Amino acid sequence: MAANTMSAMALRELEIRSRALPLAAQMNECVDLLQSPELVVDELLRSIEQIRSAGPDRDRVVLARDPVEPTEGAFFYPSRELFVRGDRCSFTCLATGVAFRPGGPNPPPATPGRTAGHAIDYAAVTCEARPVPVLGFTAARDTDSAYPILLRSLASLIELTRPRRFDLLDREIYRGLLGPAPAFELALVLWDEDDPQDPRRPLCELSRDLAEVLKKTLQAEPRFPPVLLDFVCLRMNAKRFDGRLRFVWRV
Repeated sequence: MAANTMSAMALRELEIRSRALPLAAQMNECVDLLQSPELVVDELLRSIEQIRSAGPDRDRVVLARDPVEPTEGAFFYPSRELFVRGDRCSFTCLATGVAFRPGGPNPPPATPGRTAGHAIDYAAVTCEARPVPVLGFTAARDTDSAYPILLRSLASLIELTRPRRFDLLDREIYRGLLGPAPAFELALVLWDEDDPQDPRRPLCELSRDLAEVLKKTLQAEPRFPPVLLDFVCLRMNAKRFDGRLRFVWRV
């Protein structure tokens, strides 16, 4: 029942559709949404209403994640420290492949190296005097752009407002850090482009503009729960990844 509700969520449908579009069509759609951001906001609010109207899960919900031991070639894994050049958001990874599924106390783990379904790619905490919880959403291949990843991060954040999700995250991953009013930084991690004319570059900047408009609009929207802090866009060298990421933008 929970999985069906999640897959039917309005914002998730928008994200899945946009991910299947070619880059030129993604750019056109992103420009359209910049001109009419209320379309995304309406989908966000409709998704929240869908979640609330669904009521509590009939089945027991469990938190699934990748094994603690990293697989060969994994970019992110529990306890790994990631350093960001150009911003304050260096962080420690706490878990990867985080997803919520109905089932017993020992659900099968997500596929190592690439999360299944609508999972959060990594959960982390910043290395600051006052740590900030981070949810990370990474590119799966070098052709992925920031735009569908931005939509995926918002859809995943909204799905956390379903019953027991925040409690499970706090107890099993964040160990009490989240507290009674959790709010997260959403990190979008892209792969470096080798081509300076790569069409993903303008999409990255358009996605920043869209994130800025959405955040401003949502902060003024009383129906949207206060669960969002910042959007942060980062880049990584997937061919020679050594734990360092490059800061691109923050909203």
